[in-house]
Amino acid sequence: MSVNELIAYLNDKGGMLVSTEASITPLKGGVSCEIVLVDDGENRFVLKRALEKLKVKDDWFADIERNTTEQRFLSYVGAFLPESVPKILYKDTEQHFFCMEMLENGLENWKTLLLNKQFDKAYAKEAGSLLGKIHATSTGDSGAEKLFNTLESFKQLRIEPYLLKTGERHPELQAYFNAEALRLASVKRCLVHGDFSPKNILVNSDRLVILDCEVAWYGDPIFDLAFFLNHFALKAILHAEEAEKVLDLFMKIWNAYKNEANKLIDSEFEQRLTHLLAMLMLARVDGKSPVEYLNYKQQQIIRAFAYEEIPEGSKNLEEFKTNWLNKITMK
Repeated sequence: MSVNELIAYLNDKGGMLVSTEASITPLKGGVSCEIVLVDDGENRFVLKRALEKLKVKDDWFADIERNTTEQRFLSYVGAFLPESVPKILYKDTEQHFFCMEMLENGLENWKTLLLNKQFDKAYAKEAGSLLGKIHATSTGDSGAEKLFNTLESFKQLRIEPYLLKTGERHPELQAYFNAEALRLASVKRCLVHGDFSPKNILVNSDRLVILDCEVAWYGDPIFDLAFFLNHFALKAILHAEEAEKVLDLFMKIWNAYKNEANKLIDSEFEQRLTHLLAMLMLARVDGKSPVEYLNYKQQQIIRAFAYEEIPEGSKNLEEFKTNWLNKITMK
């Protein structure tokens, strides 16, 4: 069904549109979905549906049932953090799409701000705190575990393209990647967003909103943290002259997270976290979804760091941060 056919479908359902002449404007989204702004002059909302083939260089297919997973995540988290996720206006599990509020009111994409060297500590603290609340609230929730029993989708969208594919491309490290893939798949502790990153966070002085939760899975909280902190590790080499400022945000996130989710953190939590973090750094260079903003020299530095860090491993994030900063500045 085309987007225009979906709009006609919404008209048939009634209540969403007052005119059949609604304008449709494509919005920037990730690689995994089609997302448009629908505006009929009176109603204005975002329509989102999952794509079966993701928009990357490698062949990458995933089950479109993940759109239903996203609907469930927004509803679940919206029940206790209503201002932190967009409101769902209409959902359709048969056609694998939903409609949500258009987020405006000066909300900006956090990734864009970071690329423009705007390093706001308040956003880092709020994001770390928010992630900790989601993890802590969902821990031990058997209903959430059943609702987000989505391991196969998580394998398609994260374990295979980030861990297994990167391991294939680095045979010397493949055993580590394979072992981590098995470990991740065995953990069921809390609700994991799966794509928690600055790209999927909108911010202003009053509100922080998380988006794109179709990868959600009841699993290991370490994945969300490693995935999120990885973006700051990569921004640190992109903005090497201000790496200390970027990595200060890195630690602000971690400290805010700990304040909310302390019950999840055991004595080996940080060591597992740094181990996965180093793998994800390499995955964003040589996996199926490489970041677009690093040059060859920066990529080579990341590769060298990963080859040092993955076998040995930092014992905690402070040590990891110091090692990475020294690598960036060649100390």
